[in-house]
Amino acid sequence: MADIHDFPDIPGYVSIKQAAEMLGITDKRVYRYIDLGRLPAFKSGGVFLLPEEEVKRFKLNPPGRVRRGPPQWRIYNPRSKVFATNIHVQVRSGQQNELVKKLDAIQKANRHTFPGTIARYAMKGDEAFTTIHFFLVWKDTEMPDEQTRENHLTAFKEELADVLDWETAQYSTNETLMYT
Repeated sequence: MADIHDFPDIPGYVSIKQAAEMLGITDKRVYRYIDLGRLPAFKSGGVFLLPEEEVKRFKLNPPGRVRRGPPQWRIYNPRSKVFATNIHVQVRSGQQNELVKKLDAIQKANRHTFPGTIARYAMKGDEAFTTIHFFLVWKDTEMPDEQTRENHLTAFKEELADVLDWETAQYSTNETLMYT
């Protein structure tokens, strides 16, 4: 039996649930954007329909407070240091989508957090996404010993071994001079 909130596909329109999935937000948030007039919608038979193109173009508000200007450069406490580890590695041919899925699963499960890091980034290395950069930032006062860091990196590499060519990986760890 069909759900009461299901309706047949209408070309060019999506349901509240579909819009929420497309935007990565809750159904309630979609209703709120409709109430605020930020998302156009039509009500038909008690069901809201949203123009699919409008949902695709919709820009979410950035989380938190919007900056009024760029942050100033800072020097970390001179008695301690900040280090940044950069790992540049090739994505195996045709594995870009699978890599994104694996990174999403890692993020959702909060795995591979690299204890002691104060920031972690995974960035496309190029437009074609043939490479990826992992950028880890550590305070020297919280940075674990080399063996502990290596153990965590090994576990990370094992989880991504089928999508990344770790044989091509280039590593560097450098002291940070300034940050924002």
